[in-house]
Amino acid sequence: MEERGYQVFAPEEDEPDKQSDVFFNDHMIENRDISEAAFKVASKIIQSDEIHTCDALSASGIRGFRFNEFSDHLVLNDVNPNAVESIEKGLEANGIEAEVTNKDANIILTENRNRFHLIDVDPFGPFTTFLDSTARAANHDSFVGLTATDNAVPAGSYKKTCMRRYGSTPLKESFMHETALRIYIHEAFRNFARFDKCFEPKLAFQHRHYCRVIGRVTESKKRTNQQLENTGFLSFCPDCRWRVLEKEKRDECELCGHGVANAGPLWIGKFSDRRFTEKVLEEMPAEWEDGREIVERVDSEAEIITPFYDLHELCSNMGVSSPKRDPVIEKIHEKGYPISRTHFSPTGFRTDAPLDDIKEAITEVRKERAG
Repeated sequence: MEERGYQVFAPEEDEPDKQSDVFFNDHMIENRDISEAAFKVASKIIQSDEIHTCDALSASGIRGFRFNEFSDHLVLNDVNPNAVESIEKGLEANGIEAEVTNKDANIILTENRNRFHLIDVDPFGPFTTFLDSTARAANHDSFVGLTATDNAVPAGSYKKTCMRRYGSTPLKESFMHETALRIYIHEAFRNFARFDKCFEPKLAFQHRHYCRVIGRVTESKKRTNQQLENTGFLSFCPDCRWRVLEKEKRDECELCGHGVANAGPLWIGKFSDRRFTEKVLEEMPAEWEDGREIVERVDSEAEIITPFYDLHELCSNMGVSSPKRDPVIEKIHEKGYPISRTHFSPTGFRTDAPLDDIKEAITEVRKERAG
C-alpha cells in the first residue's frame, strides 16, 4: 500500500484480528496528516541542533516514516516482531534510515530519559499506560502527540471507569466530546507535572472515535505552577443549559438558580494555540482536505473558552423548532460577541455571549424568517 508517497507493508483494517497482526488503519490518515504538519512546525520551534524523534507504537511504521523529513535521529519501536519486519521492509522501500527496536513502548521510552524532542504515542485505547514513560523520555524542550480511542469513557458513558482511569467525573451532555478532550488534556498535564515538566496543549481535537492532543513540553516548575490555573471544573445547568469553566465547582446556576451538574477536574484553558494552528495550516497541502478542515475549525474556535452550544439542543430546551445555524451565528456576531463554528458538532457553535443573549438571537432569527 501507499500513503502520501510512502510504501507501507501491512493489511488495511480498522483494528487487528489478532495480537500478532500488524495494524494499519487507513481511516486515521487525517490524524497522521495533522501530526506530520504539527511535528514539522514543532521541529522549527525546538531549540536544538539535532531533532530526536520516537514513534513508540509504530505498527506498520507509516507515522514514523512521515516524520523522517524533519528528524535527525528517528527511532521506530513496536513490541510485535511482525510489525518490526514490516517497518524494516518499509524503511528499505522508502530509503529511510532509522533505529528499529522491538520492545514494550514503556521500556524504550524509560531507557531514553530526556532524549526525545518529538514523541508520538498512538495506541489502540487510552494513552494513560504510556504517560509516565513519555514524561521521562521527553526532552526539556519537546513536543508530544497523544491519541486516545476510549472516548466513551471520559465522554460519560462509563462514569466509574473515567473516575478510576482519569480521576475525573465526566458529564454526558451535548458537549460531552469537548469534556472528554479537556479530561485528556488535564490527565496529560497532571502526569507531566509530577516530573516537574509542563505540558501545554498546542493542537487538540476530537474526530470520529478518537481524540488527539499535541502539546509542548518544557522543564519548568514555575511554568507548571502557572498552568495550574488552567485546571478546574465545568458546571452545567440541565434546566436552562447554562455552562461555565472555572477553578471551583458551582452549586447552582447563576441564571435560573437551578442545581447544577459538575464535570472534572479537567482543563479549563484553551485547548489549542492559534499561533501554532496557523503555522500547521501553512504546512498542510490543499489536497489534505479532511485534515485541513479539522485544523481550520479548531483554529477558528481556539480563542473562545466557553464550552460549545448545540443549536438543536438549545432550541429543544426553548420549546421551538431550530432555524439554520448560520443566521444565528450572524445575529450573535451582530450583537458584538465573538463566535465561531466548532469542530465537535455540525450543529454546534462556540461563543462567550451570555446565554440569554444567545436565546434572544435565536428568537429574533426565527421571527425574521417567519415574517
